[in-house]
Amino acid sequence: MQTPTTTPAGSLYTLDPRTRELLVESAPLMEKWAADHCGSKDSGGMEEWAKTHDPAQAPPSMSCNWYHGTWQYLRLLNMVAVPPWYEFYQEALTGVLRRRPQAQVLISAAADYGMLATLHEAMQATGATPRIRIYDICRTPLRACQWYAERHGFSVECVCENLLTGDLPKASFDLIVTDEFLTVIKGADKPLIVQRWKELLTPGGTLVTTAMVGGPTTPELRQGYAERARRLLDGHADSFPHHQNGGRDNLLQLFHHFASVHTRHMLSGEEELRRLFDGFGKVSFESIVTPGECVNPTESFQIVASVP
Repeated sequence: MQTPTTTPAGSLYTLDPRTRELLVESAPLMEKWAADHCGSKDSGGMEEWAKTHDPAQAPPSMSCNWYHGTWQYLRLLNMVAVPPWYEFYQEALTGVLRRRPQAQVLISAAADYGMLATLHEAMQATGATPRIRIYDICRTPLRACQWYAERHGFSVECVCENLLTGDLPKASFDLIVTDEFLTVIKGADKPLIVQRWKELLTPGGTLVTTAMVGGPTTPELRQGYAERARRLLDGHADSFPHHQNGGRDNLLQLFHHFASVHTRHMLSGEEELRRLFDGFGKVSFESIVTPGECVNPTESFQIVASVP
């Protein structure tokens, strides 16, 4: 069974001042957008595990607002997996954008604007002007991406749709990028989404993604996660200026709820990764150590896969 370790997440990644400043501004907006835009779904979504495993606490009307409304507060504590954990993104993305500066790009699901911000950095480094489409099953992260794009003076197209079931023409994208989506979806859907990505790529197209390795999210791990959030909150009060007057209890409630239902469907290891990407023409991956969510640190894969 996995158990948390005492390795400090900050030794592997430290939130930079610019990103912190942006998150301090946008996290309360995300909480509001989640209340307004997150809706219950018949299948899929971050609430699916809770609905199927704990129906007493997760009625059919449950939405994903607990996830999107809390995500950026936890980013301020470095407690959720984000693209900046992975240094390979810039090299991989700038490589594609230099070859195809007007690439058709798909962001395949998002928790917030984090993946878009990473792509934006690659655009700035290369001067590329890709067409960016963002697909997600929930409107809240799409609203966050629109906010980020408007703030930085470029445009994106947001589509609220399930990529597994949506009607998208094959060979539509030169680049598909997504962070940890393989650990968001359940095991049975992993081969389906990898096949979907392969079909959506143009000849010579590239997929850039990541995936953490581990086991089930046990009750002990959930409890440890909630306790760590409480400790870190007490040490980082300056990151939550909107919660100075009695807001701490509200944040702790959000963190506790998040810990009780947030579930990763981790990869089991290299063998599963090789099996999933067997149909791609070329696959390169590297195992690294990341801060981790419930288990600190966590082994993770950086993945670049392309089609002929």
